[in-house]
Amino acid sequence: MIDTVLANRYRIQAKIGDGGMAVVYRALDLLLHRPVAIKCLRPQFASDPEFLQRFMQEAQAAASLSHPNVVNIFDVGHAGDVHYIVLEYVQGRNLKEILREEGRLPPKRAAHIARSVARALEAAHRRQLIHRDIKPHNILITPEGRVKVTDFGIARAASAAQLTQTGTVIGSVHYFSPEQARGGPVGPASDLYALGVVLYEMLTGTVPFRGDSPIAVALKHLEEEPVPPSRLVPSIPPWLEQVVLKALAKDPAQRYASAEEMAQDLVWRDTAPAPLPAGEEDDWLGAPAEPPDVRAAGEEATRRVAAVGARAVPEQGRRELAPPAGAQRGSASDGANGADGADADQVDSVAAGAAGDGVRHRGRRRGLVLALLLFVLLGAAGYAATPYVLSLIFPPEVTVPDVVGLTYAEARGLMAANGLILVIEAERHDRHVPAGHIIRQNPEGGRTVRQGRTVYITLSRGPELGVVPDVTGRPLREARLVLTQEGYVLGEEIAAFEPGVPVNYVVGQEPAPGAEVEKGTPVNLWVNRPQEEAATVVVPDVRGRTLADAKAQLESLGLVLGNAWPEINPLIPAGRIIDQNPPPASSVEQGTAVDVVYSGPPVPDARGGQETQAGSSRAPAGGEMAPAPGGQAQTGAVVGEGVVAAEGENWESALRAADQKRRTARVDIYVPPGPPQEVVILVIDDFGAREVYREALPGGTHVRHFVEGRGDNARLQVYIGGMMEVDQPFPR
Repeated sequence: MIDTVLANRYRIQAKIGDGGMAVVYRALDLLLHRPVAIKCLRPQFASDPEFLQRFMQEAQAAASLSHPNVVNIFDVGHAGDVHYIVLEYVQGRNLKEILREEGRLPPKRAAHIARSVARALEAAHRRQLIHRDIKPHNILITPEGRVKVTDFGIARAASAAQLTQTGTVIGSVHYFSPEQARGGPVGPASDLYALGVVLYEMLTGTVPFRGDSPIAVALKHLEEEPVPPSRLVPSIPPWLEQVVLKALAKDPAQRYASAEEMAQDLVWRDTAPAPLPAGEEDDWLGAPAEPPDVRAAGEEATRRVAAVGARAVPEQGRRELAPPAGAQRGSASDGANGADGADADQVDSVAAGAAGDGVRHRGRRRGLVLALLLFVLLGAAGYAATPYVLSLIFPPEVTVPDVVGLTYAEARGLMAANGLILVIEAERHDRHVPAGHIIRQNPEGGRTVRQGRTVYITLSRGPELGVVPDVTGRPLREARLVLTQEGYVLGEEIAAFEPGVPVNYVVGQEPAPGAEVEKGTPVNLWVNRPQEEAATVVVPDVRGRTLADAKAQLESLGLVLGNAWPEINPLIPAGRIIDQNPPPASSVEQGTAVDVVYSGPPVPDARGGQETQAGSSRAPAGGEMAPAPGGQAQTGAVVGEGVVAAEGENWESALRAADQKRRTARVDIYVPPGPPQEVVILVIDDFGAREVYREALPGGTHVRHFVEGRGDNARLQVYIGGMMEVDQPFPR
């Protein structure tokens, strides 16, 4: 596989990993000039429909996710017998490698990693996606400390049909949830259980359950309680241990209600919360069964009550008010006196009755007074506590301070003064904002929220240095793409005239190629322009033509054949164009490139050598093209120089199918406050990569734009000030 070009686009460079289902390679995307990771299904599984379905499901599930803590899916397809997925290439190590090399992690670092994973899971769970295989091997840590979750290899939509057979479980046994171990249905709580196991392992250096066989480990997940982490590492904060044990609850209903709730509990606390009641604290920390002061306090209180009762009750009334043991003692005394004590008993009885009535009346009055006093005190306390209780249930509303441009310390003080929590969501380079200052916040300043709300911020790392790419000798639109994806913005486009150079090709640039400058720096381009102003022409309909015919027709109008990508279509003869962009009848300037999709495999370059796509960076538009393979259409006549007449059932079906492949996405853009910044939207689809929007917008601007892409794997990218802010698939 090394040095081979997959799908005529991805050059395999090195093997970087093995999985149970696939082999992972590092590759170079020849169209976008960026490194990618490619996961290729093992040959023994490619013929298995169940594995193939699971493999394709991974791409469809993960491609719908776009989150800073999730490894992005760029493309999916197959070349011959090789089924592959193209992923974001992430430099760094997986968490398992880190644990093997470093052992257990400091609690603060472990909490940060677990919180990042929880936020990734929250993004997945909102889309009804369950990972089902959270483990350290699938958590990547970049050199900068950024956390990314990968390998949704057995992820599936929660509403989709179950892929596993009855009694079969998928996943890694040490990170199983109890419901997975018994082969039952899984949900978001299963992912949170697995995250609890990972957090346990980060804090202690070991998993909570070990055994001689996978079955033994699975049974422990079902039947045994984990040893509290603090018994292994006493320095673990109690509040963090509570997070672990809550996530590891056997009953899914006793775990966190959502990944977001777990992420909130993983926010690092410098001070521990109030201790739990004595009995509960024993369970958490393994403390002595009984605190030393509780019993002594109880005995002292009992003695005081008994002493008050003895002083308040006369001896004669003891039979009325004393406890049963006292009554028994009185009866024994009477028996000893015999008949001689009968009259005395009657006198004592009358006296005792009178005394008892008085005591009862005084007791009732005292009870009423005490009850009334208690009622008044409770009422006053309740009245005084009402605002406090209400503030707990309904925290007061506050206005979020605007902290963009401030330092983290300044922002934290402002947030604390307003009862808000400040959390760093991300850190990134920015040439306009000094290092350590805030680039953006969510919620924005000026919004009204309740106290206790978390405000997420993006912190600047200052400018990032880069090497300016060489775009001379390239078509202007390709040069724009390269500069944008390398993190630079477009400066001035200066007209030049160079004989022998195709129109709209770059003949010079500033800064010079190879110069080391800050990312986001404008790059000026000198572009070969015609001496006369370009005329406007109408794009012809080249669908049904061969590539050579289309190229000739476009050039006769002053247009250029751009990217040409193959697509398997049994209805159309190989080599015939199925779709085009811009569409027929569009008004464009001369020199505009028209991208096409044609039927069949890649067409050989007329100059010989490997097959290429016409108009790409490897076969520039304007080069000679060999006639495409093919012949007559299955229905309809061949007209003129191999033009397929736009008629017949097959052709109409192909046109309808082409229209159904088009997707529309709404892009909402917000430019952070500050100086104007260049905003660029790129679309990467069946037509290749192209720029659909580029504008310098003032800081604080909101823009909504609608873009169109073609194909199931169409993606869009949004760049603001040279930084990629969005890279996600078109909605399905």
